[in-house]
Amino acid sequence: MVRSRVMAAVLLGGFCLSAASWAQSPKELRQLKDEEIAKITEAMPAKAVAEPKQPRKMLVFWKCEGFFHTVIPVANKALEIMGEKTGAFQVTVVTDDYSVFNAETLKQFDAICLNNTTGLKLNPEKTPDQCKAIMDFIKGGKGIIGIHAAADNFGQWPEAQQMMGNKFTGHPWGAGGTWAFKIDVPDHPLMVPFKGQGFKLSDEIYRTEAPLYSRDKMLVLMSLDTSDPTTRNVREWKASDADTGITWVKEVGQGRLFYCSFGHNDAIFMNPVILEHYLRGIQFAMGDFPVPTKPLGATQTQAPAGDPIVEKAKAYDFGQSRAALTEISDQIRAAYGKPEEMKKFEASLNDVLKSDAKYAGKQWACRELSIIGTDQSVPVLAGMLPSEEYSDMARYALERIPGEAADKALLGALPAAQGKVKIGIINSLGERSCGAAVAEIAKSVGNSDQQLSIAAIGALGKIGGPDAVKALDAAMPSVPEAQKMPVYDAYLKIADKMAAEGNKLGANKIYIALNKEGVPSLVRTAALKGIAGSRGGNR
Repeated sequence: MVRSRVMAAVLLGGFCLSAASWAQSPKELRQLKDEEIAKITEAMPAKAVAEPKQPRKMLVFWKCEGFFHTVIPVANKALEIMGEKTGAFQVTVVTDDYSVFNAETLKQFDAICLNNTTGLKLNPEKTPDQCKAIMDFIKGGKGIIGIHAAADNFGQWPEAQQMMGNKFTGHPWGAGGTWAFKIDVPDHPLMVPFKGQGFKLSDEIYRTEAPLYSRDKMLVLMSLDTSDPTTRNVREWKASDADTGITWVKEVGQGRLFYCSFGHNDAIFMNPVILEHYLRGIQFAMGDFPVPTKPLGATQTQAPAGDPIVEKAKAYDFGQSRAALTEISDQIRAAYGKPEEMKKFEASLNDVLKSDAKYAGKQWACRELSIIGTDQSVPVLAGMLPSEEYSDMARYALERIPGEAADKALLGALPAAQGKVKIGIINSLGERSCGAAVAEIAKSVGNSDQQLSIAAIGALGKIGGPDAVKALDAAMPSVPEAQKMPVYDAYLKIADKMAAEGNKLGANKIYIALNKEGVPSLVRTAALKGIAGSRGGNR
């Protein structure tokens, strides 16, 4: 790994708070002690959340023109260890040299991480080539990751401030305090490590203010929980502090930005949950972990006060009377054919899913959305897909919502999904006959997880078409004997579908291929019936 500065000097031990000074970037960064490296390594996730599509390289930039955070070498080392241990990426350059920001050099990287940078002297008038190189980098499809003070930059570069979504206006919540945080989108893939639960943590938190910070411009995943008295009753409190974002994601052109305010104290980079959160955000920024990014607006996680649908759903649990929910269901049925009323009902059902309703209440909402849901509901349901607890109910609704948005949500969640969640998503894509999913589904055919492989084979059979046939043809020679019968069944389903759609020649070709020596007699019998029924050519 190339470094423009040699890491030297000594760190104060363990989980102590990082001090910060007004000194600018030092000539040398301190070198971590072995015990600190051990703590970071132990806390680090064991593997990547999603398999990288290609070897990924990260540039870590840590220049400070103003406030210097002494946590910087800790974060640098944590990023290096994260890449090495998980295999998700490689930190190849760690530098504070502005010259790295040129189009030719940036070509080699998949993401730039701004590690606690402050007051960066980048200006479209004075450094136009460097500014253009950075913007072209992210807009062209790459990623930028911002750690903590990364929002304290670009004072003379408005476009970059818009990209980051904030600027420095203070940090009333100091590094020595313990503050409360709430998860705004509990089922979002980046928030899985928190298990939907709010928590308290010691770190310095930056204020977020409009117009740069806006829930209409980015998807805010976590924020300060100002219902906590200690968190709310800080000096310098302002009314706008009621919405102080911690983590957000957004699309910038074809690229992606991930920002997290955590990262002032050394202990942040020795916290397993926070490190898992960062790993997911980094893999999103690099393009290997597609997640929802659509802003949800100012009412993102707040159900309308007094909404009777939300309140009744929150009050319901298994074993209780369903009378209140049945009454709402009847009202929804009565509103069929009335678009404005249906839109309001759908919004309320989405609010149920974003609320703290119990599993039973959310399951009811998903069943209703399976009937009346539109593209309006897809982002909320997509956020539930990675959750083992809620994925099934979300898929139940998405399977039945017409349009490409639901297809894209399911397909987008597939690469990073694992286990039963992945199998379920594959099944749903098969039920929807999503042709765009064939290539991704085909990757699971022949997997060592037999259930996953069989699910993929079955989905290809339901989707059908020439691409599905090619995928099965390619996989058949290496498929274990126990999985060959599902492959034959998939071929028959594809042929039957072709015949029903009038493509008798295509169907007949498959039937003939199945009527040969070595193929089970049951399959050959079905193929012979197909041959007889597909005579006469295409209609």
